[in-house]
Amino acid sequence: MMNQLSNWINSVSVYADMSPDLGIRYQVNQWLQTRTHRALSLTAWCRLFSDQSTDREVLAFVYQRFSEYSGLDFGRVRPGDRLHGDLHLALVCWHDWVITFCEDFCEQFYLDLSDCFDEDDFETIGELVTFLHSQVELSRNKTQAPRLQVVTSKVSAA
Repeated sequence: MMNQLSNWINSVSVYADMSPDLGIRYQVNQWLQTRTHRALSLTAWCRLFSDQSTDREVLAFVYQRFSEYSGLDFGRVRPGDRLHGDLHLALVCWHDWVITFCEDFCEQFYLDLSDCFDEDDFETIGELVTFLHSQVELSRNKTQAPRLQVVTSKVSAA
């Protein structure tokens, strides 16, 4: 009985450590609201990246999934927003959001990022989007590589 109680207490304390910090999430959302007067729709948000040749499917994925993971109003997030300094992703998301992100990305794009994705490699959301776009493009280029044609020549026996 004491063992069960001890396990329950440990579970509750670990759960708190792994959960998003709702206070920080609230503060970040407040900051986003005061900084930008209106949230952008997905289409308008994608236009922010129009100077890059970024795939709309990648942008839609980031917009929708990061909204889910972080609880932030991603329509107010801009390409120059810092992942940790401004958005505090490590604090506003569940502790395992990177694993979930890689699984979701693999499911949608058939591309496993688990060995090459580290959120600490990116300063801004724009850098992260650029990385994801490049990975998708590399994958597409590999699958669409030109096939070599086998040329056979007849050798005459003289």
